[in-house]
Amino acid sequence: MHPGKLVRVNLTDKKITIEKIPEEIMKKYPGGKALGYYLISMEVSPGINPLSEENKLAFVPGALSGLAPGASKTAVVGVSPETNLINDSYAGDRFGPFLKRWGYDAVLIEGKSENFVYITIGDTIKIEDGSEIKGLGVYSATEHLWMKHGDGAVACIGPGGEDLVRFANIIFDTERAAGRGGLGAVMGSKKLKAVFVKPITLKDAKVEIKEPDSWNETREKLYRELGERASPSLKKYGTTNALLSSGKSGMSPAYNFQKPYLKEELAGKISGDTVKKYEIEPERFIHGHSCPVKCARYVELERDGEKFRVKPEYESIGMLGAATGVFDFEKLAYLIHLSNDLGLDAIAAGNIIGWLFELVEKGEIGFEETGIEITGFGDAESEEKLLIHIAYRRGIGAVLAEGVKRASEILGRGKNAAVHVKGLEAPAWDPRGLRTYGLSYATADVGASHMRGWPYPKSKPNDGPAKELVANLINARDKEALFDTLGVCKFVPYEIEDFEKIYREVYGCELDTRVGWRTENIARIYGILSGLIPKRDDAVPPRWWEPEEEGPAKGNAAFRNMEDFLDARAEFYRLRGWNEHGIPLKETLKDLGMEDYLKQLEYVELVASRW
Repeated sequence: MHPGKLVRVNLTDKKITIEKIPEEIMKKYPGGKALGYYLISMEVSPGINPLSEENKLAFVPGALSGLAPGASKTAVVGVSPETNLINDSYAGDRFGPFLKRWGYDAVLIEGKSENFVYITIGDTIKIEDGSEIKGLGVYSATEHLWMKHGDGAVACIGPGGEDLVRFANIIFDTERAAGRGGLGAVMGSKKLKAVFVKPITLKDAKVEIKEPDSWNETREKLYRELGERASPSLKKYGTTNALLSSGKSGMSPAYNFQKPYLKEELAGKISGDTVKKYEIEPERFIHGHSCPVKCARYVELERDGEKFRVKPEYESIGMLGAATGVFDFEKLAYLIHLSNDLGLDAIAAGNIIGWLFELVEKGEIGFEETGIEITGFGDAESEEKLLIHIAYRRGIGAVLAEGVKRASEILGRGKNAAVHVKGLEAPAWDPRGLRTYGLSYATADVGASHMRGWPYPKSKPNDGPAKELVANLINARDKEALFDTLGVCKFVPYEIEDFEKIYREVYGCELDTRVGWRTENIARIYGILSGLIPKRDDAVPPRWWEPEEEGPAKGNAAFRNMEDFLDARAEFYRLRGWNEHGIPLKETLKDLGMEDYLKQLEYVELVASRW
């Protein structure tokens, strides 16, 4: 493994420096998630205001981004304005591959500009005046940069990020979202509108491959094999058909998680075959060039005589559609397009609008507070207005822009209907249809994330103790963290053995697969120092303690009972090498080679003594 290369961009003094990351750090934290967590934990003090100048933002390509088939991910890591915890979110396509091929292992943004700017990265790195794109939606701003600089990868925020909506996202090349945790608001707080990375081919990459001949042969062989292994459904529909499976299994987010069981005729209105009626081939992007699965689906529709394009995914379909009761795909497609253009996390936006619709239907909030005539679930016109109000913090939108946890506290109602963990809105998978899955949400470092491990084998919560599947959940979590560190899409059917072979040929060393365990310890230490109390915050929201009313999971809550949950959580702590309070043990850190965190652990133990 070689020493890494860090680009540090200070927006306060407009200074750009390139620094080396020691080889011993790169071995333990080789890229993506792992390196991002390490950098933020070392650079940003716990407990800071995430929207202050003290926060930093890291763009970190995976260790294999732009090099291996299906490896295109960029990790964006910073302290979340929603949770005050370290947050990672990912986007695919060109940004990560280009950044990695230019020889940069991370770009760390610090400070704050007086006026809006953007950054260009290639053979030179510059901070550019952003006044021409300030205030523009994501689509217009990105097109402006392409017109000015030519084709390249663009990470951009919309009005939501500029106005510091706590769940603002970062959109890459107009359709790929680093969506979770409000890192677009962190960009907005720094007055950074966009980052543009110039194109560079694999042939011209400034990355030394240890065994180039062998690697070229392996890469071509893997591309073919991975394509053959891939899910036929993914290759046909992408993720757009998932509402059929989530609804059938009692895991949909329908009507603010009130109806996790959905009949096929309703779910099908905004799923798979319905989406394919509008499908087109993308005109731009390297989408699919290095991916053996090619699951991305783009659609084109018309609104008020004008055509628009968007890339729907299950999470945006589930949250802006099913969670709000909108089952008209043409209306839903525009809502997804609008959410992207405004730079809002579709998951959080759908979650909080669904929550508001529920309060309206129950008579707990009315026109005098919303300023909008809302009928309740299925009101696509009001949903459209609310997205705009949120992005620009107008009226009730200013409250909703704070996220569902804070909004319920500000309004003083709807707390039991607010579906979040640690302040992060729940995504489109209800855990009442899958045993031990609620524990994945409860213990996830960022809050309610569906990307922190799925327990197996699949069964319902009432089928047996949740504790039985904790070891399998941890194995799945660590594998997902490895994918996030290497920059590989989780829909590409790699096995650990594939990664180990690739790593030897690309970097000439063995791959340390314990990166997920390390990052979870980093997150836990940082979280406690930021105010996290594990036995209070490693929990599931009230809604998921309500038994399902129909379908195959009828009678199931997320756990059989509180004892079932507590036993499973205790087992998770034990297997993670933590004490009964959810705090890492010194021996665990030493075994993982994390001695540089032992001093922080002393402060954690001091904090815990006051609980």
